[in-house]
Amino acid sequence: MTSTSDATATKKGPGTGAAKNGPGTISDALTALETQVTQLPAGPTPDPNVAVAYALGWAVGDALTCAKYGVFGHLVKVPELGEPADQWKLLVRQIISRCGKLNNHLVNANAHPDLSEELKAGNSLLLDPPADDVKMDPPSGDVKTAVRGKLATVTKLHTDILAALWPVESSLAKSYQLGHEMEQMCTAPVAEPSTTVGTSVRKYDAEVHRLLIALASKLPANAAHATDNSLRLWSASLQAGGKESAEDLLHQGRRWHEVLAGDVSGKDGLRLTDYVAAADSVAGKLGQTARQVAARFAVLLIVAVVAALVGIGLIIWGAWGARGAIGAGIATLLATFGLTWKGIGEFFGRVAAKGEKQLWDAEIDWAIAYRFTILKDPPDASKLKAQSEALNIDQPTKEHLQRYKQWKDNWPDIFTS
Repeated sequence: MTSTSDATATKKGPGTGAAKNGPGTISDALTALETQVTQLPAGPTPDPNVAVAYALGWAVGDALTCAKYGVFGHLVKVPELGEPADQWKLLVRQIISRCGKLNNHLVNANAHPDLSEELKAGNSLLLDPPADDVKMDPPSGDVKTAVRGKLATVTKLHTDILAALWPVESSLAKSYQLGHEMEQMCTAPVAEPSTTVGTSVRKYDAEVHRLLIALASKLPANAAHATDNSLRLWSASLQAGGKESAEDLLHQGRRWHEVLAGDVSGKDGLRLTDYVAAADSVAGKLGQTARQVAARFAVLLIVAVVAALVGIGLIIWGAWGARGAIGAGIATLLATFGLTWKGIGEFFGRVAAKGEKQLWDAEIDWAIAYRFTILKDPPDASKLKAQSEALNIDQPTKEHLQRYKQWKDNWPDIFTS
């Protein structure tokens, strides 16, 4: 014998299942929307070893510049250790340290080949006494001669590191190559006066751009895209007639290096007004997108309006006593289009959350680029506009260059340090 409760449960069972499989209610859409927004998967996690590989590539590039040209002015000055012998020793120890970190990573991963031989080669770059003895204070000319004698060793070390990293972890090889290419781009005008800033940037920017985009998810957060944006500003400014010195490019390169190597966060230089401006820009772009979608899907929107009017009619009808008319009518409409409230909520939740996040990240990347880009003499707006047809610069980049100039005019102190 079936109890009353069992009968009730049996009676409700099919109804409940139908409700779950049918259109559902508007609250289902709201719940699904919230779920999709809050449960979006996180993006790839940056790999600290990639940042180390980048820093290693830059350091080996510095060593190549020293050994090839016999110059040390491109190296970061350390108080009380500014003599060529001290600078070279610090640089070589940076190479040894970073090469050692990557070698430990490869050994722990049972990778073959590793960097054990390259680590030995790095140690051989240290100068023999007396040139390596700070207390004996060797003449700088002797140090430069000794460093020039290391050119073949540094060149081989560079190629051997690439040969070792490419087969085992291509992301490390790409990052190492990125560091090397950027160092060469930023230091060439200082080391070789016959190389102009414009020539150096044009020579390397395409490859640097390719590597930055390829490593965007591996490098520290915001570092790759913000640096790429900054490089776009530099390229556009130079192409439009902006005049920058070799020292400007070297200073800029150090800022890029700090962010890409993970020494500082890209967001460290942002102000509250930057976040407000980014939020306003995101809101404007979302509004623009909504208008474009409305124009593109005008027919569907008309259908939606008709459906809404039908819904209003059903509500009025229901108010006059036709029970179930509202739910049945909306359910019929949704079933006609093969939709459910939950499905609608999930779709718009994913689209809205992903779209807003991507726009926000892009705006923050540009805000960071504005803050750490150093252009002492960019072209003015009138000059950029007058040459707009002749310049091979895309419109978004032109707009960003103009916006950068506005930021530079509003906060000149940020762009001179």
